[in-house]
Amino acid sequence: MVHPVAHPFFDPAQAAAFNTLADKTNSSFEVRYFHLHGQGGLSRTLIVIGTNGHSRLTNVHEGDWADYKPTTPFGVMPLLTETSADGKTKLQVAESDAIERYLARKFGLFGNGTAFEEVLVNTFANSTQGLIMSIFNSHGLIEDPAVRTKNKGPLISDNIAPWIKYHEQHLQANGANGHYVGNKVSLADVKTDYVVSMIQGLSGDELISEEKTPAIWRVRQEMDKIEGVAKWKASEEYKSLGKENFDFLGY
Repeated sequence: MVHPVAHPFFDPAQAAAFNTLADKTNSSFEVRYFHLHGQGGLSRTLIVIGTNGHSRLTNVHEGDWADYKPTTPFGVMPLLTETSADGKTKLQVAESDAIERYLARKFGLFGNGTAFEEVLVNTFANSTQGLIMSIFNSHGLIEDPAVRTKNKGPLISDNIAPWIKYHEQHLQANGANGHYVGNKVSLADVKTDYVVSMIQGLSGDELISEEKTPAIWRVRQEMDKIEGVAKWKASEEYKSLGKENFDFLGY
């Protein structure tokens, strides 16, 4: 008996599109997510790094979420659609982690291509993703200000402070050059730049600054030197997403 595909995103027919587009960097991209950075921010940043700006990035902000939610693979966003330069081939990816790793591989953001550096990038990226989710669950999703305040102390002592300690140590050992592996940007760098914004949104310069955590801070500085990232962060669209992010999530 042949069973129907659970969702078009999982259709094996997409394999041909992946084979065609996996190593192409001249595609255009659509990220479907809410009008904030949230869980879609990292995917957008990876795209602007890989395409040197945001001219090939289209952000679709889902307003009628209640109606659209049942049509998604897992009832969550972000969702990625990639379209070839000639417009003839499309593919779709669900789940933020899968999207980020697909884009990182496409744009060469796993180190120098060796298994060791790819594992290192994944290791530190996973560590940072754990912190992102801790902040998201303990603060971002909490609406009661009193509960947010109560959660802040344990969040800092149990999650943020250990992350700072171990990541600062590794970055120092790599020469404090703003990168986790070698001397090039990787997925781990992108995630750290993102979580530093979250931490500073919660605590200002109390925990992370150029003076207190110079190696982590250097990651931010190197990220801001990337032309596509600088253009994206300076755009009105990025600033609008940031405002909504702070209003909704508190950082």
